[in-house]
Order: sequence, then structure tokens, then C-alpha cells
Amino acid sequence: MTSIAWRAVSLVAIGACQSALAIGQPPAQSQREPVPIARFREGSSAFSTYSGLVDSLRIVVRDSTAWRELWQQINRPFLPRPALPSVDFQREMVVVAALGARPNTGFNVVIEGAEEDSTGIEVNVRRSSPGAGCPVGAAMSQPVDLARLPASGRALRFREQSIVIPCAAP
Repeated sequence: MTSIAWRAVSLVAIGACQSALAIGQPPAQSQREPVPIARFREGSSAFSTYSGLVDSLRIVVRDSTAWRELWQQINRPFLPRPALPSVDFQREMVVVAALGARPNTGFNVVIEGAEEDSTGIEVNVRRSSPGAGCPVGAAMSQPVDLARLPASGRALRFREQSIVIPCAAP
């Protein structure tokens, strides 16, 4: 065999060995690590049922100027406005999930967690709405939830889960 033929056989053999090593191992992107989050409100409800955010919004805030502006928008309906929560943007960032204007108080949005993989950080958001005919408050609402995550320059995406909450049995 010529040296070119041996090189070709060697390259094919090396490629086959590398492929065999990868079999049975999940791709790096599917390996997820939890990212610690701290919601601005405990429990299973949004940070606020009412806000000044009339449009649906998913955003990450990485600096104090954007945070101050967003906080003013969130709290536009309230006088006096609540104090701006302190955030150390050297160490933290804030993620926001807002549903926008809804026709009643039966809607909710909660940031449930976050995971990191090779493509970035995925924030898990649960949106809920009331089942047909459920008794709910007859007031416009604009649910919004807020959470702190460790600061990162990585790409951030939101994964949504929508559920309908059935009426409780009488």
C-alpha cells in the first residue's frame, strides 16, 4: 500500500473510533446544570398581579439603569412607588416575565427555575389561565414575575409552559 492509502485508512479508523466513543453519551448540549434563582416573591404567585406592563415581556436586566427604568414601568400604577430593590449587577442579573394586560385576575406567571447548558441559560416560566366559567375577579390585571440569577454574559432564553387551572369542585 502507498503512504497515501495508509493515511486514508488511518483517518477512517480514527474517525470510527471517535464515533464509537461518542455512542451512548448524550451530546454536551443536553447536559443541563441548575442555575440558582431567587424570586422577588415567595410562593406560587406572580410578584404582582397588577403592573404598568401592558404588553407581554420576557427580558433579562444586566445593569442598574435598565433596572431603574423597568422598576418604574412595573410600578407605574402605584403611588407612592415602592423603593427600588437593590441589585448588585456585578454578581446578579434580573429576569422578568410579564403577561401583559389580561381581562381578569385569574391569570398568573411564575419564573420556576433556570438551567444552563452549552447553548446558554434557559429560564422556565409557567403561565396559567382560568378554566372556562371559573369565578375570577372582574378587574384588569397585568401579572409580572421577577427573579435574580447569578450574573452571566451567556445567551438567555425562556421556555414557556402554559396551563389552564380548572374550577374547583363545589
